[in-house]
Amino acid sequence: MDFRALLQDELCALFPSERERRRAEFAGLLRSGVIRKGEEGLFLRLSHPSLAPLKKCLVLKREFSPLAPYELGRSKERGIHSGLFYHLEIGVSEAVLADFGFYDVSVLADFLKEEVAADFIRGVFELRGYVGDPLRSYQLEVRFSSKAWALLVQETLKAQGIPFRCRQVKSEWHLYTKNAEVIGLFLGYLGAFRSRLELERFRVEKETVNDLTRWVNYTTSNLERTIQSSLRQREKIRNLPLELLSPKLREIALLRIRYPYASLRELGSYCSPPISKGEVYRRLKALEKEAERFQEKST
Repeated sequence: MDFRALLQDELCALFPSERERRRAEFAGLLRSGVIRKGEEGLFLRLSHPSLAPLKKCLVLKREFSPLAPYELGRSKERGIHSGLFYHLEIGVSEAVLADFGFYDVSVLADFLKEEVAADFIRGVFELRGYVGDPLRSYQLEVRFSSKAWALLVQETLKAQGIPFRCRQVKSEWHLYTKNAEVIGLFLGYLGAFRSRLELERFRVEKETVNDLTRWVNYTTSNLERTIQSSLRQREKIRNLPLELLSPKLREIALLRIRYPYASLRELGSYCSPPISKGEVYRRLKALEKEAERFQEKST
């Protein structure tokens, strides 16, 4: 299953046992709506590409606002957020809008108390949140209609050790992070523990692949350098009269010719007695100098 679908299913199936917490999540869902005015009065319009969060909102509506009229529909949207969207329109009064902080954001402080803050923010995220595919990149955002609202939630999350950045995108304000650890903390804070574990699995797999890729690149690069160095050394040694060399240089010259792709450490182990990598390097450099001197004399 797609990670985003997994997260949405987990969040939308989560109903807290305490009534106060369920009411806070209902408030978060409603606060994510947009105020509209129709022939029959005011209503909140909630939109989402998936039906699941709107169904959850209806379940909570039956508990906290059973008499409010509503209408569920679907339409194709254009603009920034284009595509097929489901819409839930719920009739509201001025008093309800005031209670849910549409006119005064400071009212939302009641829903951001430590006991219910996670539930309120979960409701907001279900309709206004976005999480990227962790197989591609780490990204999580929550959209807000005002800067004051965004900063209020940002401070609440910061107090829980979950730092988000804030930026303006056209007429909206976004809280966002591209840090995998912060995303994991946020999902756990919302109660999406299964999704958090799945994110950690993706993270470990990704880091393992990246480490392996770096190791392969490093090894390949070293091998290429070894081969190029070996070819250069063999070319110079080939023209040297080996019988004129000292026993130590003659030994390393013969080993380089015999083992063209061996590393310095391997060449050292073939010597009798074995020598260090540094000593092999010094002898090969001495050989190259001898070859250069011999070539100068020959010309």
